[in-house]
Amino acid sequence: MRFARPGIFTRYIVKTLLTFFIGVVGILMFVIFMNHFIRIMEMAMNYGTSWWWIASSLLSVMPNVFSMAAPMAFQIAVLLTLTSMSEQGELIALRAAGFSFKEIVKPMLLCAIGLVVILFFLDNWLTPRSYQRMLNLREEARQKITKVTLEPKTFLNLGEWELYLEDLDESSKLAKQIHLIRKNDKDALSTKVNASSGKVILTDKSIGLQLQNGQMQRIDSKDPTAIIAANFDNYTMNISLTRDHKRDQRVAERTTTKIFRMIKQGRMTPEEKSQYRAEVSTRNVMAFAPIILLFVSCPLGFSLGKRTNKGWGMLFSVIIIFVFYLLMTLGLSIGKKVTFLAYVSPWLPMFVGAGAAWYLWKKRLNI
Repeated sequence: MRFARPGIFTRYIVKTLLTFFIGVVGILMFVIFMNHFIRIMEMAMNYGTSWWWIASSLLSVMPNVFSMAAPMAFQIAVLLTLTSMSEQGELIALRAAGFSFKEIVKPMLLCAIGLVVILFFLDNWLTPRSYQRMLNLREEARQKITKVTLEPKTFLNLGEWELYLEDLDESSKLAKQIHLIRKNDKDALSTKVNASSGKVILTDKSIGLQLQNGQMQRIDSKDPTAIIAANFDNYTMNISLTRDHKRDQRVAERTTTKIFRMIKQGRMTPEEKSQYRAEVSTRNVMAFAPIILLFVSCPLGFSLGKRTNKGWGMLFSVIIIFVFYLLMTLGLSIGKKVTFLAYVSPWLPMFVGAGAAWYLWKKRLNI
């Protein structure tokens, strides 16, 4: 009988905990996801991106959203589980039936370990790659001018060029009084192209111009009197709708393995080393957070009386989560500034949490 009883009890605890966890993590992920969703849709509207780009961007943020929501959701689920059992008198019944606190906590600890394994893989490898993909998609949208509408008597921004058409035939794409202005900051020269007529060919990657009867001018902005001008009968030019720009990689988009490899190469400044080391520690703090949050939450849950409702569980959860992230932010800030503490200081919430858990369990067991 003693062997059958824990099996039934374990399934009951796990089922209750997972039910609360799935519900809470769904709500938190929705809240966090909506923030990303609004930003992505704003970029899509501003840059005229495709539906494929929108879908890819939304999918790329999902691992990061889950990694952020899961530790908080688990902590809330633990306290909701214990307050629910306390509210229904199940904790008292289990203790009267001979179940120890260790037996009650064990099923939740197994769930916490499983979540830690998932978060450890996500935070150290999958989430950085997803974050990198998201940044690449953003840069792709910024570099490519996809929202191009040819309209007469309107200045059209084409990156380095500005195009003006006095008149345009939509069917034949023949235009009159074409004006192009380009400024090159590198050599401080601006280029102007004027043509009485021409044909405008718009594709996904470029705009082709077949100009007739016009003039090209190059003006030195430092010396406006220095002008180079040439008349032409026919001139063909192509304006690319993509911008060449190589972005700098961020720490958060590099996997932990790559970060260790870069640190080992020894090509970083002390500030960069601190930043990279603190990033690695922060990832692992988030991965192992469910275990420490469990041990802090359980003695609080066991101390709640039968008349306690789930509102108290939510209140304690908010306080614990706020303190945890406050300490993690403080530790991360210290780690980025102090090189020899870069690996250790982000673990500040874990150290404080372990001390708080020891005190709460000692107080609980002495009652």
